[in-house]
Amino acid sequence: NNVQGACDLGALPNVYPGYQKVSEAQVRENFETTWGVKLPPKEGLTVVEIMDAASKGEIKGLYIMGENPMLSDPNLNHVREGLENLDFLVVQDIFLTETAELADVVLPGVSFAEKEGTFTNTCRRA
Repeated sequence: NNVQGACDLGALPNVYPGYQKVSEAQVRENFETTWGVKLPPKEGLTVVEIMDAASKGEIKGLYIMGENPMLSDPNLNHVREGLENLDFLVVQDIFLTETAELADVVLPGVSFAEKEGTFTNTCRRA
């Protein structure tokens, strides 16, 4: 997957593209103007917080793409509890991962070599 590129583009719960903070009103207003939408002032949930919410029944469904929290999370029992408590889980990946084995629906993913676009390495070279 392209974690570096995704994070650079704002795929984190606390920042917009360019690592600009969701919590800063002026930053949020700039993105609202540019995107033409109203944005919530509150940061999103981290993966651990998502699993907490799923365990409590506050999240009913998840779509997990290209990640395997059943292998990568520091507390696998916590992840299993959260995922098993969901009403519906979709996993999209190129492998049948431990997380995919818990899914209601598994969709095929594609590797970097099978799709167009850029890939940013940790030195930020595309």
